[in-house]
Amino acid sequence: MHITTPLPTMDAPAPNSLAADPQLRIDDALEELKRSRERMNAMLESIGDAFFAVDRDWRVIYANGKAANFVDVELGSTIGKPLLDVVPDLKDTAILERYLQAMESGQPAVFEDYWAPTATWVEARAYPTADGLSVYFHDITEKRLAEEALRKSEQRFRNLFQQAGDSILITDRQLRIVAANGRACAHFGYREDELLGMSAREIDSNFSYGVELYESLLRGQTHLLRIVKKRKDGSTFPAEVRVSRFEENGQGFFQAIIRDLTEREDAERQLQHLATHDTLTGLPNRALLHERLQRMLDDCAPGRSVAVMFLDLDRFKEVNDSFGHEHGDVLLCEVAARLRRVLRPADVVARLGGDEFVVAAESGGGSDAAASIAAKLLEVLTLPVTVGAQDVVVGASIGISMYPRDAATRELLFQTADTAMYRAKAEGRNRYRFFEPEMTVAARARMALELSLRPALAREEFELHYQPRVDLRSMEVVGMEALIRWRHPQQGMVQPQQFIGIAEETGLIVPIGRWVLREACRQTRRLIDEYRRPIRVSVNVSARQLAQPGFAAEVREALADAGLAPVALELELTESALIEDLERTAAMLGELQALGVKLAVDDFGTGYSGLAYLRRLPIDVLKLDRSFVLQDDGRISAFDFVKAFVDMAHALQMSVVAEGVETTEVLDFLRAASCDEAQGYLLGRPLPLAELRKLLGSRPERGSVLVAGIGA
Repeated sequence: MHITTPLPTMDAPAPNSLAADPQLRIDDALEELKRSRERMNAMLESIGDAFFAVDRDWRVIYANGKAANFVDVELGSTIGKPLLDVVPDLKDTAILERYLQAMESGQPAVFEDYWAPTATWVEARAYPTADGLSVYFHDITEKRLAEEALRKSEQRFRNLFQQAGDSILITDRQLRIVAANGRACAHFGYREDELLGMSAREIDSNFSYGVELYESLLRGQTHLLRIVKKRKDGSTFPAEVRVSRFEENGQGFFQAIIRDLTEREDAERQLQHLATHDTLTGLPNRALLHERLQRMLDDCAPGRSVAVMFLDLDRFKEVNDSFGHEHGDVLLCEVAARLRRVLRPADVVARLGGDEFVVAAESGGGSDAAASIAAKLLEVLTLPVTVGAQDVVVGASIGISMYPRDAATRELLFQTADTAMYRAKAEGRNRYRFFEPEMTVAARARMALELSLRPALAREEFELHYQPRVDLRSMEVVGMEALIRWRHPQQGMVQPQQFIGIAEETGLIVPIGRWVLREACRQTRRLIDEYRRPIRVSVNVSARQLAQPGFAAEVREALADAGLAPVALELELTESALIEDLERTAAMLGELQALGVKLAVDDFGTGYSGLAYLRRLPIDVLKLDRSFVLQDDGRISAFDFVKAFVDMAHALQMSVVAEGVETTEVLDFLRAASCDEAQGYLLGRPLPLAELRKLLGSRPERGSVLVAGIGA
């Protein structure tokens, strides 16, 4: 609201300034005074500040329109009233105190305060006059809001500074630390007051701020450095430091954002380890083996040698198939640990995959030193390993190649050691063999045989031959064992011992065994129809076949497709295949027995099971290996021992069949021991199907049992 009030009384002009006509002079003076007052009013109304004047008794004598709006009161009727009555809220502000001080001291006062009635921040200037006090109020609300926003922004910056995940240090141009966030204090182990004033060089372990770096920072460049930082306790850590320069209030500063790289470098090392090591055992993998072996070869001094040993576990596949991959992994880890314990720190042991390991060792002892290492490896690997709450023994076959004697390059060392390993496995396993030049020829022949074995089934190159089985009481032929033969298109007849091992290692034994099962059932049904007599066929089942979850269904399907009754089928199972996982094996044999087939254990006595152990399984027949009857020197075993065994088998409702009978002495011994049946070259060699028909046709009045399987 605009208020027009007279200004305070002014002094009259001096007498000598009046015109000759007194009245005229008075009128002119009044007119001039009026114009002056109008100019003053116009000036006070035009200023952007609120203005009011009070006399020494604190009565309002003037207020411009801005003042009226400022205090939000009606001032037109309050001129001459006490200011505190006009603006009662003034009593509770610091402004009144400043007014009093200015009026009493006669000195101007400038101050800021919050004006509650209008929710406004003001800057007040109070000027004492002869009549009282003139006060100007300037609205600084926007200024204060801007300052508050800036303060909050600065506070947010300080919060971000303190809460940053990285350590932040700010130094002056002399590299003295002037600010440090909480992360930096915790990371370096200093209190903030300890860091402030410290030189940044004191926490660098291997870096100094060179002149070139310093000058480039002054030019405004930013640098990213990887250096080692030092904590208060003397420990160090790798760090990535981003250093830059900034100015504030005309002063130059350096800012260092420090990121601890310990976790990142640990992760990088872990990735590098994964790239060069086997994830299961932690041993070096093929890539790292190649690198370290090449370094050994490059550094091998004259007169010294490097041995490369290829090591393949002998019975790992049986453990893996019987117990499952998880237990197989446990076995591999134990093997790796044992190899580490035996070898020297400078030796290298790596896992190539599966159950294949490689050892590289450098020495001046030549073959003798290599043989000593191989013997130690075999010794620790023949100790039992607990797998699935059961102790198993795997053993290993080791092939050794010597540098520079056998090969001059890393690749040839691998090839020759691999060749020697296959020779060790072929010679009976759980042994080591050094490479010999003639092994290369055999290895090539073996590879060629493996390549031609794969399509042999599709080409129908397999056939079954049969060997008689004789009842030792009547000496009549009561059965036949069928042996698989491979009629190779170039090599002619290939004996089982030449390709069965390859089939086991490559997994081809599963489809080959399936073919034997189906073919034996089919041929038996035809023989039954042809000779009209009961014939029982027994099929040898490999460990891999028995481990197949659907094996029982496969047997059922083979019987159904051939139209053969289950009572006509007998399955021969290897001793090792039965004992690996007793619970799973018992369940599978229960399924097979439920089909109505007979179950036999082949080559009994070559493993490490016993009658008490097999008593837990539904076994009908035990086939004794010839080594059970004949000792290593060719002498016949103690009669009481064999007789007691046969009697125990009979007590368990199992019949006993002796294999490999080649002399009349052995035959008489087995008959005296009450063995049930026997087979061997003395009683009849394997016959092709056509010859078998002649044998069956020559004794049509007798019942026959036909036994078919894989084996020699």
